[in-house]
Formats: sequence, C-alpha cells, structure tokens
Amino acid sequence: MSGGRVNASLHVIHSADAEAHGLVYPLDEGETTFGREVDNTVVVTSDQASRRHARLFPSPGGHTLQDLGSTNGTFVNSKAIQEQKLRHGDVIRVASTVLKYVIED
Repeated sequence: MSGGRVNASLHVIHSADAEAHGLVYPLDEGETTFGREVDNTVVVTSDQASRRHARLFPSPGGHTLQDLGSTNGTFVNSKAIQEQKLRHGDVIRVASTVLKYVIED
C-alpha cells in the first residue's frame, strides 16, 4: 500500500436485480458513482434511487461516501449520512441495494 492508497472493494450483498447479487466492484483511484442512470459505476435498478444518488471517492487511508442530494437518502450501517469516511465492514444502502465495504489485505 503506497501513498496512503487502500486496496478496497464493494461487495453486493442484496439487490432487487438478481444478477447484481454477489458482484464485486474493485475500488481504484477514481470515483465510484451510484444511481439509476446506466452511466453510474453501480447501477441501482429501483425507483427509490435517484439518477445520481451517491459517490464514493478516495480519501486519506481509505474512501469517503457522499450523498448527492438524493430524495431517499444514503445509509451507512442503517444511519442516514451526508458524507462519511468508510471503515472495513461498513454496510452501505442505496434504495434496495446493499453493499459491504471491504479493505483487502
């Protein structure tokens, strides 16, 4: 791990879209976006998700999740957040999609 970069990924643990269940999204040095529109990194197929719902971006020692003014909110460990630094094992919910933040060894 160099320069404070953390090797991490998002694991889909629940989704209304059966094909999305079990997907793993490796997190690189860029931004990861969540929402209904197909150009998002994580496409959330739910009317409860905003078109551009949330974003995840690298921050010192890990990643930070930010809600983008979504109608129904972004949740970390069942609490609504505006912006929060993630820790290993945190559970993220965007509409009906639930993901786990995993820091790889």
